[in-house]
Amino acid sequence: MIEPDSYSYPRYLNAKRSVDARALNRQVWTDFLEALPDDSSSLRILEVGGGVGATFERVVEALDETRHHSLWYTLVDREQDNIQAARQHVFKWGREQGYQVSSTEDGIRLSDSHFDVRLTLVKDDVYRYAEESKTAVFDVVIAQAVLDLFDLSNVLSSLRPLLTSGGLWYLPIHFDGVTGFEPMVSSQLDEKIERLYHNSMTPDSSGEGPRAYTGRRLFTALHQMDNEVLSAGSSDWVVFPRGNEYPNEEAYFLHHSLHFIEEELSDHSEIDSNDFPRWIETRRQQIDHGELIYIAHQMDVLAKKK
Repeated sequence: MIEPDSYSYPRYLNAKRSVDARALNRQVWTDFLEALPDDSSSLRILEVGGGVGATFERVVEALDETRHHSLWYTLVDREQDNIQAARQHVFKWGREQGYQVSSTEDGIRLSDSHFDVRLTLVKDDVYRYAEESKTAVFDVVIAQAVLDLFDLSNVLSSLRPLLTSGGLWYLPIHFDGVTGFEPMVSSQLDEKIERLYHNSMTPDSSGEGPRAYTGRRLFTALHQMDNEVLSAGSSDWVVFPRGNEYPNEEAYFLHHSLHFIEEELSDHSEIDSNDFPRWIETRRQQIDHGELIYIAHQMDVLAKKK
């Protein structure tokens, strides 16, 4: 796949579905499902930064034919394009799964003979939603690959009042400071680009350190707010070709990942103005030829509010 003429964030989110599916830590996921409350036929979940609905679909698949007869799921995302894409994908996916699917005033309803799912789609900023939803009470808060965009302590503090006592935090795929590309272009240039890209992930206002290390910082941040970490493990992205081709839409995922780096580091004073464009072009050619390998280290964390 040659470099696309334009970039779409909803397309990127869809392209990384297969990457995320491989990356998710199976033990943490299993522990999450086993930790869900078993004394209620209804489950209430809030997902922030819910994107195009991939995690919602994964949760519904796991909970179907379980002890829960109904699921109330609120998906919050600040981008209208993501909300629209989520509506379209979930509507199509629900029908493919055999559910009766209907539009509601604020989302979508999926139902069959034993399971009733109400999905509420909310276009809003996380902080504003938390501030305006103080009376909302959820059994679970999910945030996948999103908390490293925020001041970690601030966003967790804002969301914590929305959880019931004993409620769960399921926080998968949070970046933890390693980005790697193979084959090597230049050891010094590769190292410099990785370092500067991580440094571009602005330190948060709490002074706790760069957001590039959000994965490991989840442990301390959750503990300091009186939450108990129940399970944790790595959830690394590993993207590589099979027979010189990438599965699914993963070539687009790679192109868009390079696009993020290009946006951050173009015209950076510490990189030679000729070296960086050549590095980007070399990496894009490696994608086109089915040669590029991409690795990013991340963490999944499951915790409980005390």
